[in-house]
Amino acid sequence: MNSRFYLRLAKTNISKNRNIYTPYHIAATLIVMLFYCLISVTTMVAKSDSSTMAFMLGLCTVICGIMSLVILFYINCFVMRRRKHEFGLYSILGMEKRHIARVMMWEVMLTGLFCIVAGIVCGAVFSQFFFLLLMYIVKLPTRLSFTIPLGGVGVTFLLFAAGFALVLLYDVLSLRRTDPIALMRSGKEGEREPKARWLVALIGLVTLGAGYTLALTVKTGSEALMAFFPAVLLVIAGTYSLFIAGSIALLKLLRKNKNFYYRPKNFISVSGMIYRMKQNAVGLANICILSTCVLVTLSSTVCLFIGEEDILRSMYPRDVAASCVANTPADGDKLREAAEDHAKAYGLSLENPTGFYRIFCPGVRSGDSFKVQTYFDNSTYQVYLTTLEDYNRNTGSTQTLGKDEVLAAVYGEPLQGTTLSIAGHDYRIAQEVDLPAFIGAADKMKALVVVLPSFEALQTQLGEINANLSDDDARVLFYHYQYDTAGGKAVSADYYDTMYSDFAAKVPTLSRVQDVNGARNEFYQLYGTLLFVGIFFVALFLICAVLIIYYKQITEGFDDHDRFRIMKNVGLSDAEVRSTISKQVLLVFFLPLLTAVLHISVAFPVLLKLLMAFNMANTPLFLGCTAGSVLCFSALYLVVYRLTSRTYYRIVQA
Repeated sequence: MNSRFYLRLAKTNISKNRNIYTPYHIAATLIVMLFYCLISVTTMVAKSDSSTMAFMLGLCTVICGIMSLVILFYINCFVMRRRKHEFGLYSILGMEKRHIARVMMWEVMLTGLFCIVAGIVCGAVFSQFFFLLLMYIVKLPTRLSFTIPLGGVGVTFLLFAAGFALVLLYDVLSLRRTDPIALMRSGKEGEREPKARWLVALIGLVTLGAGYTLALTVKTGSEALMAFFPAVLLVIAGTYSLFIAGSIALLKLLRKNKNFYYRPKNFISVSGMIYRMKQNAVGLANICILSTCVLVTLSSTVCLFIGEEDILRSMYPRDVAASCVANTPADGDKLREAAEDHAKAYGLSLENPTGFYRIFCPGVRSGDSFKVQTYFDNSTYQVYLTTLEDYNRNTGSTQTLGKDEVLAAVYGEPLQGTTLSIAGHDYRIAQEVDLPAFIGAADKMKALVVVLPSFEALQTQLGEINANLSDDDARVLFYHYQYDTAGGKAVSADYYDTMYSDFAAKVPTLSRVQDVNGARNEFYQLYGTLLFVGIFFVALFLICAVLIIYYKQITEGFDDHDRFRIMKNVGLSDAEVRSTISKQVLLVFFLPLLTAVLHISVAFPVLLKLLMAFNMANTPLFLGCTAGSVLCFSALYLVVYRLTSRTYYRIVQA
């Protein structure tokens, strides 16, 4: 037998197994296209000197490449599982394993070459569209110019050529470990009834409950950052355990209910699922996890993108934010005068000014005592100190304080007593107040705001803080000044461009000058890129989920074909067969969707706290984005179910 024979046989196999290979080709082509588009867009963005966007896209490209290869292997496993009987038949007809391996080599080569070339061609067509979409999202101007980065073509081809080569190696090794008789019998062997592993089901229930508890009990953004990934791992472990063991236990409980079980529809559905649930459960758990990933990624990135203006304003409540090192109160006066003079030079005036002195440092809490350190971790509080004069002026309050008395506001664990210690200095808490908005103490992390009686007390406390720190780690007392610009005329770009130099000439200790318009471009790039990256990951998750659903329908169809033919022979009508099929498919394939909706519902609090790390505190917006994501994905899930169930019905009723 020469190579042409193996090539013809491979082509025939692919053609005869269209219902298996066509989705495989489409999915692999889409995966290659997405990766090429991403690497192409990254190359074009890098040429535009946008380092932040290029870095984020480059990181996403690496992750996308790894996920693409994993999905490729997963799809191949489904394809090979359906063809075991066919390879066993080849062995019975006289072909040795090395001959079958050659057929497999040609099949993988044809599939890989077609998918890689088609994916790169489609990617070249759509990459410019994705680039324009990204530029539109981040609100950056660009010109339409069709380019094909040759480096991206090479990387894409090499990556997926290596991926298909590894797939072939895996298939050949799997073939060598099996014998022809086992391959022939694999399609006829019945699934042994799995045992109800109550311990595994209990472990799944405990791990899922632990993950849910972590998600529901976080109080701050810092806690959410630390708890999110452990919670995810616990929920994933619980999901797999409950689908594999818990579902079998539940079905066996239903079987013990004679009034429910001994009815034609329930009898067939329950008994059929029991005998195959071990195999089904893993696929259903995969669908559930992927569906949850889609919902989390889509809702979070869309919320961040829509709410970027809210985030911007939460970080920049005024048009301009300036700060300087305040060795004396006169330094703050100089900064205010510089801002007023600069505005007058352009015929403008200042509105809604907010000025305050502030010390900021990380502190480790022990009871009501806070020890200053040089870094942040999960137990660290953001410690802010300001003066009573600034507090009263910016809040409209009329508080008074005696020596070593303070006002205190805490976000996190409540204060336990009436005394407070900072860096070894003890204060009496005159009153606990709400977190003052002007100070910038965001509730995304644990925070403590302390209002001291005077500027001198603030300087004294600064010296006590720095007494235990090195010169490189020493904290600084700043004066922060924020304001809006007005004057009945448009604010020119030159007004913002010359701001820093004009301020620096009058304020020797100037630290920074920022305006909301300059920050807006960076925000659009950051959150727009997050949405763009989210779109790619959602697409990958969807491709994998849809393929699992499709191949599971095919697998279920072939497994059920003979069983339902027997049922028809013993008197079941076509309508009863179709009704029983519908009930079983609905029970099996909509369980992952319902579980995914439950997961995202329980994860809502921790996701909300995570978004606060991005300064997103708009709960109604995130709730709307989550609900919209659930509705859109459910509609898509229903469409996929409708389309794939037709294939199932055709196979079963053939």
